[in-house]
Amino acid sequence: MRILTLVPEDSLRVIRAALRARDSAAPHPDVASLLAAAAGGRVDAVVVDPAVVDEADWARLKPALEDPDLPVMLYSALGPATVRRIVAASAVGVHEVMLRGVDDDGAAVRRRLETLRRPPPPARVLARLAERLAELPDGLQGATVPLFCEGRIPRWAEEVARTASVPRRSVDRWMRRAGLAGTATLLDVARLSRVWVPLTEGKLAPADVAHRHGYVRSRALAVHTRRIVGVSPALLGVRLSADEFVDRLAHHALRH
Repeated sequence: MRILTLVPEDSLRVIRAALRARDSAAPHPDVASLLAAAAGGRVDAVVVDPAVVDEADWARLKPALEDPDLPVMLYSALGPATVRRIVAASAVGVHEVMLRGVDDDGAAVRRRLETLRRPPPPARVLARLAERLAELPDGLQGATVPLFCEGRIPRWAEEVARTASVPRRSVDRWMRRAGLAGTATLLDVARLSRVWVPLTEGKLAPADVAHRHGYVRSRALAVHTRRIVGVSPALLGVRLSADEFVDRLAHHALRH
């Protein structure tokens, strides 16, 4: 893989440690250098930390973020300004989001870099919901974006409220105002979005996938899958394509 980066040195070390010997991660000092290199030949991945560029350079990055042929990963710690940029970037294109200090496992980093040209359902659902998430206050954006990354998904909406420092009674009000079905529904959609890859590509048993992704038992995963996307876990990838799966998840998350 040929990877271009615009990230701090500590993030670059994480990326390089995750690569194979034949891969390369070239650092760039600014947006102009990064874009020039991206225009100069085949690029397998571009990794950008939204926190390291000013507003003018972030605006210059927008055409690259909108380009479906340029695979971009956003890799950053999650502060208020950063989360707004991540949501804005997701609204104009499907991008993997990797949270510094949370998603730093080497195998996960390498896997996500290798699949940037075919983003998995969590990144695609985030892109479909991004315009609605942009209507949430900063704290709630910061609590919802990680749901579509690699970290643990809360079991209950109360934990989302604590993370966001928003009163529990206000969380669903903000969700509905933004056109989302609600906090519990968003947690359900985010959790289910993660099962596609291990079930359909990894061919893991539903019981193993259920345990890995926080379902109490495999039957809970089966009930959840039928209720939200209309098929059993065993039939994901058979009766539903990845596009249909994402469509149904996004539709379920929206207020109707």
